[in-house]
Amino acid sequence: MKLLLTDVFSKTLVGVLRDYADIIKNAADKFTQAIALLNNMRVGEARVLFSEVIKLLDKSGELKTTIEEGIAATSLDPGFKEEVLVLVNMIDEIGDYIKESSRELTILPFLELPERVRRGLVELAKTVSQSISILTENFTNFIRGNYERVDEYFKEIIDLEEKADEIELQNRGVILDMSDLIKPYALQLLVYNLNKSLETITDLCARTASRVRLIVKAWLS
Repeated sequence: MKLLLTDVFSKTLVGVLRDYADIIKNAADKFTQAIALLNNMRVGEARVLFSEVIKLLDKSGELKTTIEEGIAATSLDPGFKEEVLVLVNMIDEIGDYIKESSRELTILPFLELPERVRRGLVELAKTVSQSISILTENFTNFIRGNYERVDEYFKEIIDLEEKADEIELQNRGVILDMSDLIKPYALQLLVYNLNKSLETITDLCARTASRVRLIVKAWLS
């Protein structure tokens, strides 16, 4: 028998979950827009959007606390509560990485980097933003009970994770090849860490999508 979150959680708690998903999606959309601006060399406008992403994700932390307290107060199976709490924490971790990447992209002297390095970072960031957007759609469908879409989104996210792995590896090679043109050394380190952090987001999106899928199969189907 198919169960919906509205069958096990209060309408208020489900509403907060929806608000949480909306904020994450809004942040992901702005992150995507900022990446597009970077790609068009509109760095100043991109930095404004990255700052908005950070503010949105700071706000999502307040909702996360409300969700955790609401789930803890229910009289549901402890195992199910733990599964959902872990899921919320995984989404929050993605938010933390998005914030950190946004901060780094805000301070990074992007136009001073070699063109090949810029191109690789933008390509990776675009793949990351796609992954985040699909994950938030996945989470929204999970909340609404559209479980048939969960498997479809999971496959898309896995494909994007594999793509991001390839781009991240290529970027590392480019950064190494062009290290003499990326000065000072602190800038090299910043670029390397940003490249790795962006790829990590796609890994986290894949793990989170897998968690959603397993919750549906183990508890709600």
